[in-house]
Amino acid sequence: MAARRTAAAGSGGDTESSPFDAFVPLDELMPWSSRPLRTGRAWVTGPDPEALRARWERLAAADSAEQERLFAPTRSRTPHSSVAALPGQSTGTARFARTPGPCPDPVRIQHGPYDEQWLLPDHRLIDAARPELWRVADGQQLFAVDHSAAPEDAGPALSVTALLPDGHSPAGRPGRIRPLHRRPGGTEPNLAPGLLELLRGRLGGGAAPDAFTPEAVLAWILAAARPSASGVLVPLPADAEVWSSGVALGRELLRLQLRGARGGERPRLPGGRRPYVRAALPVRPTELSYDAGDETLVVGDGRISPVPAGAWEFTVGGVRVLELWFGRRAAAGPGAPARRYVENIVDH
Repeated sequence: MAARRTAAAGSGGDTESSPFDAFVPLDELMPWSSRPLRTGRAWVTGPDPEALRARWERLAAADSAEQERLFAPTRSRTPHSSVAALPGQSTGTARFARTPGPCPDPVRIQHGPYDEQWLLPDHRLIDAARPELWRVADGQQLFAVDHSAAPEDAGPALSVTALLPDGHSPAGRPGRIRPLHRRPGGTEPNLAPGLLELLRGRLGGGAAPDAFTPEAVLAWILAAARPSASGVLVPLPADAEVWSSGVALGRELLRLQLRGARGGERPRLPGGRRPYVRAALPVRPTELSYDAGDETLVVGDGRISPVPAGAWEFTVGGVRVLELWFGRRAAAGPGAPARRYVENIVDH
């Protein structure tokens, strides 16, 4: 049985002193994965949808020489490329230089593990949009995103999002994108054949009915997966209580990472606290620091608190997430107005 061979694979240690039977490569548990999106040009994404619309309008109105320069051609895409529309999108398919058409509505995407940005969903502008992912991106889909091969102390091995992810890795080494379902509508789970039956047979005695669904397996993976130099490894438990505890923890992590998607509750700090802007942020901040004594994030002359020390120290792929988030926006030039900037940094 394929799932039984999968369960026996991996590099598990001494099973007498460990609650796990084996450590299995994530590739064997969620076989279908995709490489990350590759836009080919930075201007098609950004934190502000209005800025994307302005870029489109400028490009569409430019003369041929200026349009060529602004477009930033690559071998895959130029203003003269003609390609099919992305699944679920009704954008133009004629050559942009000839018929750009109206600006498509920017779509929200997951940029890296914990950032959210906007993307112009026009296939003529994106080098490698991964249409197979767009085809299954719907209200039932969840995507697991590897954080690439990394040492065990580099932070979480993967994250989960309900948005279409671009698969960007904070450490600069792209991982893989793994849909939970192979088809739209939440059908045909992207799990090893027989895996659910195997887990139910070994660990299902007295378990709740929803302990062995595709979502439960994803929750376990999110809670238990470990990064390694060879890729993401997932321990398989030998004990039903360990499985139940891991699934419960993973579901809480899902709730937090989905940020209120699917009708869930938006995350809050312990005790119901929430960060607020205590001193107005400048329009174009250039420095970010942290005051541990006051639990305050200092953004230029602005101040946001409370921000727990754990949030400031949190890393993925060995990179501090808040500093990376700020650096991308500070390096982007004029950027969004101060109000939009404040909303983004408080929410994320």
